[in-house]
Amino acid sequence: MAQLPITNAVGPVPHDTTVFEDTEKRPTEEQLAKETRKKQLRQFMTAVDLCKSYRNKLGRNWTINIDYRRGKPFASQTDDDMVAVNLDWGLTKTKAAALFSQLPKVRVSHPPESIDAGPWVSAFERKLNDTAQVAGIEAAMDECMSDTINAAGFSAVITSYEAITVDKEVPAQDMSTLPPQMQEIVMRTGKMPDGSEIEMTTVPDVVDKRYVVQRISPADFLWPVDFSGSDFNNAPWLGRSGRLPWTEAKNRFGLKEEDKDKYLGEETSTVDRLTYDADKERGLEEEKVGFDELFYKSFQYDEGIKSYGEIHHLVFMHGGSAPTDSPVIDEPWKGQQIDEETGALIGALRNPIQVLTLAYITDEAIPPSDSAIGRSQVNELNKGRTNIIKQRERSIPVRWYDVNRVDPAIQQALLRGTWQHMLPIQGDGSKVMGELGGAQMPQESFMFDNVAKADLEEQWSVGQSNTGIGVETSGEAEVIDRNFNTKISRERAKVASFFVKIAQVLGGLLCIYEDAQAFGEGFNPLFSRTLLYSTLPDATILIDAQDRLERLDHYIDKYASSGYIDVQPILKEIATLIGLDPNTVVKPRDPVPPAEPNLSLRLTGAEDILNPLVLAILIESGQAPKPETVDQAKKLIQMAVIPQQLEQDANIERGPALAGSEGVGGPGGPKGAEGSIPGVQGDPGGPPVAIGEAEPQMAALPAVSDGTQGGGNQ
Repeated sequence: MAQLPITNAVGPVPHDTTVFEDTEKRPTEEQLAKETRKKQLRQFMTAVDLCKSYRNKLGRNWTINIDYRRGKPFASQTDDDMVAVNLDWGLTKTKAAALFSQLPKVRVSHPPESIDAGPWVSAFERKLNDTAQVAGIEAAMDECMSDTINAAGFSAVITSYEAITVDKEVPAQDMSTLPPQMQEIVMRTGKMPDGSEIEMTTVPDVVDKRYVVQRISPADFLWPVDFSGSDFNNAPWLGRSGRLPWTEAKNRFGLKEEDKDKYLGEETSTVDRLTYDADKERGLEEEKVGFDELFYKSFQYDEGIKSYGEIHHLVFMHGGSAPTDSPVIDEPWKGQQIDEETGALIGALRNPIQVLTLAYITDEAIPPSDSAIGRSQVNELNKGRTNIIKQRERSIPVRWYDVNRVDPAIQQALLRGTWQHMLPIQGDGSKVMGELGGAQMPQESFMFDNVAKADLEEQWSVGQSNTGIGVETSGEAEVIDRNFNTKISRERAKVASFFVKIAQVLGGLLCIYEDAQAFGEGFNPLFSRTLLYSTLPDATILIDAQDRLERLDHYIDKYASSGYIDVQPILKEIATLIGLDPNTVVKPRDPVPPAEPNLSLRLTGAEDILNPLVLAILIESGQAPKPETVDQAKKLIQMAVIPQQLEQDANIERGPALAGSEGVGGPGGPKGAEGSIPGVQGDPGGPPVAIGEAEPQMAALPAVSDGTQGGGNQ
């Protein structure tokens, strides 16, 4: 009899179904698919069990690393006093602060339409940063630093969406095609416009929701042990082991109350954890269930997949009678959806489990931690410090005395340990009593201590050693500092990339679970396929408030005058940094009037003022005198200048040139009584007339000669 192979996306999967000549006894395609699926699920559980076995092997070293940091490096106690130099505690805190000391801001862009994308980009970015902080990403990142640096050499985080729902009855018919008023009538009457009854169906209604960013303990992380890469996003599947109270597990995984006895129980105990303390769980009687949760790439295991980004979700329970080939959840991951219009995959396009590693060893996905690498140096320091303590204890000063010269009573006092007594001695006391020479600690021991510390700091990449060993010039010190900055910057970039990947998963969940209208006009969940997430290279480093102020001041001095900068948010941050309330000290800026044209005009004489074009420019620029000002000037000239001139002209005897000129007194000379000029000689009297009214037909000359020449009268 022949065996019929069944193939999947990975390759042929043999099964035990026998092909009979009688076609009625042949299994159907549905039965073959179910059998293939069960065999595939058993293979997943086999891979999970293999990972757990390998994980337990690594876990013993992880526990030792944690003990070294806790100051308990010795597995057993001996009669000799051992000194523990706890360097892992300080080095872990130092390096964690150098890699991640503050929560950075995620920057979101939508190329190539980022410039014209509209206000929804900033609204989405603001929502993402706020949600990430509420979801617990800051605490998860802090915990991951300890896991990566000290415990295991790697860390993992899972990002998820959770919701509390209640069953709600809604019409089975599509009500969106009816006008709003008609929908209200239909819901009130219970009948469709054609008179038919409304068919109701029950759907889950979300009453509350949350986004969670949670650290996965290294003792709970699941991965394919044959994976040998450094980027776990290329792994075919990732998962975690977990445990939940029965009530929470029932709500999250949709378990039934009648299956409680089947699922209760855990396959791991507190002894299997990295930090074990029996007193922690003594007396606890809470009913818990254990589970294994996996996320795998569908295209590597399933048929008919249309996207490389599709992720499938599996949850297996640990209970004693729980079937290994029947997961309680076996469905496409709900962090992704298919767009109805385009058929494209939208949502989170990365695995919800993200992994951080700072180093890579060839063909080993899990690298050793800094604590594991520096354990030899720490052991050397512990041994050297222990020898120093022993040397001090064994080098207590010991005295001698001459039994032939010391009185027996005094000898008994010395032997009993009675110190600081006055001893009666005859003659030179240096020959009666003395002190034995003690052994001195060689200086090489202290030198080795400094060398071990320098090696440890070099392996941890936490900076130049304070010992200064091997550094002779300031130039060498600068080279060491640059090398350190290069190494720590590379690891800092890995941490920032890890943070951005977590934000990318969270952003994909926001695209499908938040109302699109909340982000503004133009937003479409389909954008989750093209959004780019980034952060500044040094955004994870906490800077001093004074340094921040200097950066802001420099930015304002250099770029605020460009006209493209809104200075008010910067001023609010400055007020916050110096301890002021930005809501009270920063106010909106008054509107700035448009800049007036800067004209340069030089007036050289009265002729320029009489020029209509010049006068028009003065009027347009607002510099021309007002009419009432001109009237005041005329009156002032009349009062100060004209009376004095008239008085001088009246006292001067007229010359013959003026007497015979026309236009003054007529063709024969000066006018007589009838034609005389009022206010001058010959005027019969009366008040003087106003300037320009005596002879309106005459024009003013630029200057009038007084008729004198060469000092005499003419």
